[in-house]
Parts: sequence; structure tokens; C-alpha cells
Amino acid sequence: MDYLKIANSPAMWIACIIPIVVLWFQALKFMNMAFKTGQKMGMKKETLMTGLRTGLISSIGPSCAILIGMMALMVNMGAPFSWMRLSYIGSVMYELMAANFGAMAVGTKLGAPEFGKLAFSNAVWVQTIGALGWLVVCLLFTHKLELVRTKIAGGKIKFLPIMTAAAMLGAFAYMCAPKLLAGHGNAISLIIGMLSMVFFIKLSDKSHAKWLKEWSLGFAMLIGMFVGSLF
Repeated sequence: MDYLKIANSPAMWIACIIPIVVLWFQALKFMNMAFKTGQKMGMKKETLMTGLRTGLISSIGPSCAILIGMMALMVNMGAPFSWMRLSYIGSVMYELMAANFGAMAVGTKLGAPEFGKLAFSNAVWVQTIGALGWLVVCLLFTHKLELVRTKIAGGKIKFLPIMTAAAMLGAFAYMCAPKLLAGHGNAISLIIGMLSMVFFIKLSDKSHAKWLKEWSLGFAMLIGMFVGSLF
């Protein structure tokens, strides 16, 4: 049997739908808990709905990128497993690299003519086990992060928002710097996306269109992706 018949079989679909259902339950549960906690903190319902709406809209851009990556992964790993993996991890670069490592361990590579059932099975195991590390770290240490953040701030409550914002800026700079240094299409796409974000924010402030500010990140990502696809 061709390995893709196994990869796209009803049994594989059932096996992959189960964790997707768990993921949906977790997402809805966390959203519900966040909403209730916000109300207990005295936040207005309008503010909470704006935050929820902004989060949903902002997820459109990254989701488009993940969808495109999923299509590339589906060619070699089948639809259900690719859908499940990128729903949980969301990094097609990791998935392709891990799948290729699994294939190389049995003497072939991803997409090669001799990539068969054994290579597929090995790739599945490598992709799955390789992702367990950060999940275990999250499970064991997430509840300690607030304590670490407070310790770093030295007990100065007013410094915490500044430190959090600085950490976010540093994280985004770390992700964007390689693209900028790569030059050509990568740098142009990044710069156009940044300028688009600034434009939409300024336009939102001038026109008092709150909805535009909520959609600005998604629009900027899509524009940057479109410009990047031209190079």
C-alpha cells in the first residue's frame, strides 16, 4: 500500500481529530476563564469584547501563513497529520525539518521517490517526540513565570508593564532581524509590513475608526506576505 493511502486514511483522520477537539476545548475554556477573570477585576464588558475581537482579528495573518505551510507539508505527510501538527505547533519550518530528519534516519529524505511507509512512520515519531520538550517545560514551569517576572522587576510594580513591553519588543526584534539582514525580498516584505502597520494606526487615530486599529495587524501581515511573494 502506498504510504499516502495510510496517511490520508479514515483511521488517521479519526486519530488526528481527537487532539484537535481537545485543542478547541482548551481554547474556548481559556477564553471563558479570561473573560470571567476580567469581569472580576472590574473591566468593562465592552473592553473585554474589544480585546477578544482584536485577538481574533490579529490571528488571521499568522493563520494564513500556517495554512500555506500546511499545504506544503500535506504533499509529503498527508492532510490529517499535517492539519493536526500545525494546529498545535504552528511552525512549518520545524515540521519539515523534523520530518526530514526522520526520513534521513532510515536512509532517505522528505519528498524522495523512496520515501515510503517506514520513512513516514519515522517522520511522524520524530515530529511528535521532538515537540514534547517545550510542552513539558510549559507544564512544569509556566506557573513560576510570574514569580520570575516579579523578581526581575525587584518588587517595583510600576516597572512590570515596562519590562513586559520591552520583552515583547525584544522578541519581535529577534524574529525580524534575520529577515532584515537577509535583504532583498525578506527585508522589503518586513519594511512594507511595518510601514503598513504605522499607516493603519495613524489612519485609525485620524478617522477615529476603532475597527481599523483592530484589523491593522492582520492587514499589515497580509500586505507583507503579498509583497514577499513577489520576490
